Amino acid sequence: MLIRVQSPSGGTQKPVKAQLLTKAIRLCLLFSAYSVGGLVDTQVKRYFRSQFHLENPISPGRFEAELAKRIGSPSRRRPILQVWKRYLDGEDGLEGIRSFYRQLLSHPRERLESLVYAVHLPFIEFYLRELPKVLPPQGRILEVGAFTGALVKLLSDARPELEWHALEGVAEAIPLGQARTGEDVCWHQGWFGIDPLSPRDSLPQMDSVLLLSVLPESHLGDLPPSLDEATFTAHFHLDQALRALEGLLKPGGLVVYSHGPFLGKNPAAVAGVLKRLGFLEVAQVGEGEYTLVMGRLPEALCGAVSPQQNPLLLEEEAALLPGGSPRLSLPLSVSEIWGLLEEGAYSEVLSRLPEGAGGEFAYLRGRALLSLSRFAEADAALALAGRQDAEDLRPLCWAELEDYRRALPRLEELSSRGGRWKLALGKVYMGLGRLSEALRQLYECGLPEAEVYLKTTLLRIEERVARLTREGDWSEASRRVEFAEDLSSTLLTRGLLELGLGAALQQGLWARAERYAQRLYDLGEATGALGLALAGLRVRGPGFLDSVPLEELKEVEPYLTDAVAKAEDATALLALGMLRHREGRHPEALRYLERAARESKGEPAGTAYHLLAISKRILEYPVSEVLGDHKRAHAHKAYSVPTLYELAQEALRVGEPVVAREFLGRVRDAGLGLVSADIGEVLRLVETLEGPWEAFRMLAQWLGRTLDPPLEYLEQAYRLSRSFSQSSEAEAVRGQYLAALYSAGQALGAEGLLLSELAHHPDALEVIYDLAEHYERIGLYKKAAAQWRKALDMAYYAEKDLELSRELLRNLLFLNPTDLELQLYLEELKATSKALSELDGVSDPLAATTPESLMQGSLPRFHGEYLIVVGGHTQLRSRMVPHLEAQGLKLDWFDSDGNTAGREVIRRIQSRLERAHGMMIVSSYVGHDLSEPVRLEAENLGVPVYITPGRARGITGFLRAIGEFAPQLFKRALKGT
Repeated sequence: MLIRVQSPSGGTQKPVKAQLLTKAIRLCLLFSAYSVGGLVDTQVKRYFRSQFHLENPISPGRFEAELAKRIGSPSRRRPILQVWKRYLDGEDGLEGIRSFYRQLLSHPRERLESLVYAVHLPFIEFYLRELPKVLPPQGRILEVGAFTGALVKLLSDARPELEWHALEGVAEAIPLGQARTGEDVCWHQGWFGIDPLSPRDSLPQMDSVLLLSVLPESHLGDLPPSLDEATFTAHFHLDQALRALEGLLKPGGLVVYSHGPFLGKNPAAVAGVLKRLGFLEVAQVGEGEYTLVMGRLPEALCGAVSPQQNPLLLEEEAALLPGGSPRLSLPLSVSEIWGLLEEGAYSEVLSRLPEGAGGEFAYLRGRALLSLSRFAEADAALALAGRQDAEDLRPLCWAELEDYRRALPRLEELSSRGGRWKLALGKVYMGLGRLSEALRQLYECGLPEAEVYLKTTLLRIEERVARLTREGDWSEASRRVEFAEDLSSTLLTRGLLELGLGAALQQGLWARAERYAQRLYDLGEATGALGLALAGLRVRGPGFLDSVPLEELKEVEPYLTDAVAKAEDATALLALGMLRHREGRHPEALRYLERAARESKGEPAGTAYHLLAISKRILEYPVSEVLGDHKRAHAHKAYSVPTLYELAQEALRVGEPVVAREFLGRVRDAGLGLVSADIGEVLRLVETLEGPWEAFRMLAQWLGRTLDPPLEYLEQAYRLSRSFSQSSEAEAVRGQYLAALYSAGQALGAEGLLLSELAHHPDALEVIYDLAEHYERIGLYKKAAAQWRKALDMAYYAEKDLELSRELLRNLLFLNPTDLELQLYLEELKATSKALSELDGVSDPLAATTPESLMQGSLPRFHGEYLIVVGGHTQLRSRMVPHLEAQGLKLDWFDSDGNTAGREVIRRIQSRLERAHGMMIVSSYVGHDLSEPVRLEAENLGVPVYITPGRARGITGFLRAIGEFAPQLFKRALKGT
């Protein structure tokens, strides 16, 4: 159906001439019939709302107003209205139709395409309701005048088992229709009965042709809503137009006609025209304005009938003939039919033989139909013959009808006859995707018409081999090329030769690769010269050229030069550049390598840039340019971490910090473990380019992966961590460093380090905590109390942190519970807490706090749970064990002062783990050599393990860790009971 256009937008417009307005009013009358229920088909409604924003139809008389909504400028509307008027007048015929639809499609932004669909919308819904029920169960269907494909899209969705075709005369509409329908519809350009298609784009025979709202278009003019039969026939010339169905529609095929929204309707007159032309089974579907007229095409249309003839008389005469066909003479004899068949007069044979004939007549009729490529009819006729030679011809019909599964076993039996049976079997194999077998049959059949199928099969084999090479299946790709070569070396196309050459090289099949390369070289292909060079060098590709000796490269230099001269081949350029580089001819190498780097991809490009950088360094190019080529080489083929480190150093020396950071990025990601240079130098470089945090992070990660790191690196990490004291990495580093110092017996060294750090950062609370715990460890309680008091003053007066102040006060109370000054501190904390709670309107958490309750804290009451503690110093153990045992907890404490990582200590701890309810590791005072073996054993036994994160801030931190770990102890104890 020749549907055209989309949905409205803004503006006003001058009135049209009186004649055009009268016609528009008449057209409006047609849409009164659309009161039958509106958009009853929800699928159609959803489709047109989503695609064209159409909610309701518009009448042709509203076209001007709807156009004004979309295009506000009268000057821009004027050309459209002019072609609209000429279209309605029908004076310009085909050119008027073409101009109108081209003008609409030239405004994609305003979506004028939807206006045509809005005019045809009621009829589209009618077609969607009725057409799917009357179309044949299978076959090809052609919609004539499909415009941009809305109706054929909906019909193909309703009947997807059919093969859909669309014919459209407006070239600008076909790309839009193809985009809308996709691969479901095959599109053709041409005008039905007016513009004949070119032979190369001719339409196949159809099982049904849909003439919906098409044929009236070029015969509009000033018409009333309906015409009498004689006037209708004289005005629209349907008897002439419908003759274009001959050769397009199969005999017995269905034609469906509808007048659409145009004026001058008369469905009965259309049916009369079909009957006069000899159409069979003429019928009507629908009523009133919405009517489809259908008929089946006879073997041959009747001669032209003048409108003055009596159509009823013609109907009576047609009824006297079998099937409504015209009077024809009966066959005289079998020998005469055979003579006609041998002369190629197939149409005469069909006219002589009745359609339902059997025996030899059916065989002759089937042969004639097969010669005319009317395969479905030929199959039906041959089935009535009842003879073996007819049954042998039927698989040929099945193959052409694409019924491959049915045709395959019979054609495999008959293929020994050769000729057309082998050709048909090759088509079947090709349709089933068995390309190698198809190639064999098509090559062996020896028929000239097999040439086109042979080329198609070779093209599809080439596509499949290309896919296999992309997937890396070199052996299968090589096997398929070799199969074609075994049939005949003439079957190898240039594409197959190139793919076979690549597969042979990748598998190291040097003799085969040389054979294919020689063929390509004889054809003048650059890939042949390159293939001969690679086969001579015994290398699989450009990535293996590094290992080729200089003498062997020189031997294949003529082939490489030829490949470069013919096609600037990237691999040949790289090989020549490498050759010149090794020969020391660096200016020439530079020219080749620059072109190779531009043309190559992946690792070969990286190799080219790498050699280019070396050549430029030798030729004393600017260092910045050399480093740029190294950077590009690294992007295609990654350098090692030590090389990148050296390049980063060089870039920093020449004042290129940005390039240095790019090289250093990979070093930073890899970590210190892969750098062979001095760690201190690497860290200084990272700190210079990326800042102290990146240097500290790299060192902290390396220390976390190293079981026994040297003390100097731990000291450096500790110093770097001072700027990031709140980070988790800094906490871990400090604990690891102090544990290493104490394990090495360097308590004085730890104290000196802490005092030095405190001198540089007097307000560093973390350093004060470390120093206070150090003094507790060595038994200097007064110095420890002084440091805790200093931390308390800073937390309370400087930081104004009540929670932290309460924890620090608890540490001081554990050192000296009877100190009256500490009680004054507690009273001051309580007063501040009370004032804050009154200000915030909340309860005071310190209201009933006493020194005893503060020391007790939120520690739960235990019931004999057994805990193993590993780490911590002796003073912490001596203070905590009595306190925790008083709370009902049983402890086995292996402190780091009295227990080193000896085999006996580890064995003792592991032997007690089976009956323990949990194990705590104080990580700040124990090394990995002691903690790791016992932690692994505990995890194997299912004993929960708690590792204090970094340092436990004195006694308070340890008690807080016990409180967090208590639920797991209770859970383990309950399981044990």
